[in-house]
Amino acid sequence: MKFASKSILAVAAFMAAGAASAASGYVWNAGTGTGGLTFSADALSALSASGSTIVTAATIPTITGLPGAGAANTAIYNKSTGNVSLAFNNATGVGDTLTSLQAANSLVQIRRTTFNDDETTTTRSVFMGNFDVNLTNSTIFANLYSRTDSGALVSYGKQAIFTADVPGVVGGTGGNIVVDGVSGGIATGHASGSLAGSLRMNGTTANTVLSALGLSTAATDPVATLVRTANWGTTSASGTFTAPAVPEPSTYAMMGMGLLGIAAMRRRLTKG
Repeated sequence: MKFASKSILAVAAFMAAGAASAASGYVWNAGTGTGGLTFSADALSALSASGSTIVTAATIPTITGLPGAGAANTAIYNKSTGNVSLAFNNATGVGDTLTSLQAANSLVQIRRTTFNDDETTTTRSVFMGNFDVNLTNSTIFANLYSRTDSGALVSYGKQAIFTADVPGVVGGTGGNIVVDGVSGGIATGHASGSLAGSLRMNGTTANTVLSALGLSTAATDPVATLVRTANWGTTSASGTFTAPAVPEPSTYAMMGMGLLGIAAMRRRLTKG
């Protein structure tokens, strides 16, 4: 009888381990979240050396070709902390693993104004819009644009802006969705974390930004070198999710196998 009890407990433990490996079993809906990019001292030095500043207007400028024109900007730059906060309208995952967060109507402008010999000024701008933080490949994407004074907007499409030099997600829940509870047939969960490494600007993006701001792209230029090699900073993000409170079929199957195993053991014990 003692052996039988231990065997039943072993099957129960197997079921618990199986359920854990199957994670929550919920099929999560796309969620929402918040987060941000905090520029490092290196990044701020690079911007200062190039004579550039970061701007996040409260309302996205009405410029032909710029998406979200006239909408409230979901990116906010705090000059004292170097942090750009983002409001994510879409957060997606695979199983219980958060894979990406998108911030619609988010716009960060890098602006550089120079004085000309005829006492006029020229203002060059680089716009990064609709940020998409991809946690799977540790890369921050955005739509990239440039403009000189009030001229036509130039679009470069969606570009990889920054990539962390160490892959993965650390801190918080490690990018995994954790179940908070179930109420009214709906499960709720949350996920959080930061890209593991320091952010480096993509080489092609760096050249585009330098050229658009009227700066040298030469390999020996100190400002260009600083832009290309700088640790641009760190990230943080969190998201919330909902799901119908019905486990996936695989979870039921695993539970059924465990129950059948217990029933078979009891039959053998009865016959013995």
